Amino acid sequence: MFNFIKNSVLRTLFIVIILFPLNAIAADDSISQWTYQYLKRIHNYMEMDRFEDAGRELESLANKYYKNERSYERALINQLYGQFYLIQGDFASAIPWLEKAVKYGALNLPGEIQTRSNLAAAYFQAAQYNKVIDTLLKTQELGMKRGIDLSGGNFVMLGMAYYQINNLVNAYKYISKGNDVSSELNEDWLQYEFGLAIKLEKFDAAIEVGQFLIFVNPDKNTYWKQLSGVYYGGNNEDESLAGLELAFEKGVMKKEIDYLNLTKYFLYKDLPTKAIKVLNHGFDNEIIKVNKKNLDLLADSYFLSKDREKGINALIKSLEIKTDSKTSYRIARFAFESENWKMAIEYFNKAKSQDWNEVPGRIDLLKGIAYYEIDQFNNALKHLQYAIEFEESKGAAEGWIQYINQSMGT
Repeated sequence: MFNFIKNSVLRTLFIVIILFPLNAIAADDSISQWTYQYLKRIHNYMEMDRFEDAGRELESLANKYYKNERSYERALINQLYGQFYLIQGDFASAIPWLEKAVKYGALNLPGEIQTRSNLAAAYFQAAQYNKVIDTLLKTQELGMKRGIDLSGGNFVMLGMAYYQINNLVNAYKYISKGNDVSSELNEDWLQYEFGLAIKLEKFDAAIEVGQFLIFVNPDKNTYWKQLSGVYYGGNNEDESLAGLELAFEKGVMKKEIDYLNLTKYFLYKDLPTKAIKVLNHGFDNEIIKVNKKNLDLLADSYFLSKDREKGINALIKSLEIKTDSKTSYRIARFAFESENWKMAIEYFNKAKSQDWNEVPGRIDLLKGIAYYEIDQFNNALKHLQYAIEFEESKGAAEGWIQYINQSMGT
């Protein structure tokens, strides 16, 4: 699962961060108009892939002006020179310029954070994984002084760097964090978390992540097979359980434990339809208790059979038996990904009332998005404002607020 890590990480992380908007790094009233326009012209050349023109202008600017490496203007030049090389895929040449850009702390905070993120990505490409880790942890330390945590992409990059030095615990910690704080499900990132959860024998977590993978790409058969195998933690129970199927078909199987073992056997063999048949027969004949654990197993079986609606209904029945914030949140998240916005809002409300708070601000962020999708803009903005108060959701919430305000013309 991890043999494509370097290219995939750079594909999913790096391409979206290398050319940071100039006006976010250097407002035109913080430096002279001449310098700002000069930098802007170079930036525009880079956006148009006119690298020969950009390189000529950069060389002239760097050699003639602002030689003091501690100055703000020089930091901007170094930062832009680093981006110049990054866009062209010359990571080795980009690294020293980006290092100089952040060396003396002359950039403003957004510029400092973005430049360090770019530097970490360049280190990753150069296989300097300890430097990736040091750089991103320092970036997080700087950002948290203003309540700005790492982005989902940077958390994942940090986790993958730990993976490359064989620190699986921290790899799982930060990749999981990246998926938690992201406002969208990213298939590559979920694959990383799923694979690490299995390696670390976190099978309950692997099941949950595997279900999200199935929602993202239900047509990928390997996800169904991998998730089925998780139920037995990778152990092969064929010989000890295969005889239960014959006993079930003959109508001589009478114990709940045998029904449940056969269900898990079918799931392990990637036969969720048979698992559903066994469970429902057991429920109908009062052999299997109608309790939360068994209904959760039924829900998992429906999800594996690609019947999302019945899977969600089984979770709702499970919730009726016992209040559980995690189940409420799962229903809401599955509804959200299925664009059933009203159901998502209903169960996010339940999860919040039941004190779900694994990722502070997460529920309000997703509720805000859901309200936006049903054109309740005031409610959307209200919940997004709540989400801003938490470092884990602050960045995404601010982006959505700006987008909604622009859409409303306010």
